[in-house]
Amino acid sequence: MSKGRTVMVVDWPRVTETLLHVGAVLLLAWLAYWALGVLTRRIERSISTSSGTPTVPHDPRAATLVGLIRNVGIVVIALLSVFMVLGAIGLKVGPLLAGAGVVGLAISFGAQSLVKDIFAGLFILFENQFGVGDVVRLGDAAGAVERMTLRATFLRDVNGTLHVVPNGEIKHVQNLTRSWSRAVLDIGVAYKEDVDHVIAVMRAVGREMWEDQEWRPLLIEEAVVPGVESFGDSSVNIRMMSKTLPLKQWEVARELRRRLKRRFDAEGIEIPFPQRTVHWSDGQAPALPVELEA
Repeated sequence: MSKGRTVMVVDWPRVTETLLHVGAVLLLAWLAYWALGVLTRRIERSISTSSGTPTVPHDPRAATLVGLIRNVGIVVIALLSVFMVLGAIGLKVGPLLAGAGVVGLAISFGAQSLVKDIFAGLFILFENQFGVGDVVRLGDAAGAVERMTLRATFLRDVNGTLHVVPNGEIKHVQNLTRSWSRAVLDIGVAYKEDVDHVIAVMRAVGREMWEDQEWRPLLIEEAVVPGVESFGDSSVNIRMMSKTLPLKQWEVARELRRRLKRRFDAEGIEIPFPQRTVHWSDGQAPALPVELEA
């Protein structure tokens, strides 16, 4: 009695066809990855040029956008390649796609705030509302932008405190350093001073600083003195404004205050300290009835 043996027959044409199919998929995936790299480099150069900073080798905004596009592209290429390879070797990808859809739906419901932050971050980047290095106010937080991600913006204030602001919570943006800045000074002088003379002195100080070769590179325009801004309790407040390069308004304002103080001292112009004048009205106060007990 002879024992039966199982003989495995390999369908070599089928195996060869499958290997060729898989190889073609991998080749197409590599070509798509190469094309993605070329596309993202061109996009990065285009964004850097359009933002007005073509000389900056690594624009943070461009790097963030390009990184997002590259990562999404890689994920799409990888998923398509995997599904095509699975289909080539004879596995059914329909159930896998259905399962992936259910998982994605569950994740989307559980991460609504994260999705909101990411979409808000995309709009901030595409609209170029601010970038790394800008000084901004985002609601109650203000400071220099240290880092930007699709989820949050990181601000460092003047005290060194780091504020992390989720992008989805940003409702209003105040960019203090976009393109140019302005130093605004309200200088108070005594009421007895001739305001026309004070304004002329302040304009002379602004012209002197404009002609100073050390400070001229930081200034865009000569400082202007529009005139009297307000009447304070102790002083007449005269406004002075100077248009500067971004982030230079505070440095320029400090130098203007120093020069104004020295010139006011030389001209005898008084900068008053807080004071209050009390006027007694004429007449006598009515007598108060007083009863003394024995």
